[in-house]
Amino acid sequence: MNSTAQRPPSTQRTSPDSREQWVDVTVHADTAHHLVSLTEPDGQQHQYATDDVRAVAAAAQHTRGRGQWCAKYRRLLVPGASGVTGGMSFYKLEPLSA
Repeated sequence: MNSTAQRPPSTQRTSPDSREQWVDVTVHADTAHHLVSLTEPDGQQHQYATDDVRAVAAAAQHTRGRGQWCAKYRRLLVPGASGVTGGMSFYKLEPLSA
């Protein structure tokens, strides 16, 4: 008899930190300072740095500032923006140095 067949399937619990969570944000890119500001629906604002600030600015303009943010991977998704940015819809953002 196979012992693995007798074991009930394990239920894996996931915490909010262990899975991807995408949050709707408003995106504003400051190309002069290489900064990207993300504003959450509750008004909380975060600033990040990126080398792709011009592409983020073009993408944000195309989507009227709409985007989605995943804090776990520090990725910004600007859906539908690939047509104006040469195929890019995802951007890696880095926290500002203290």
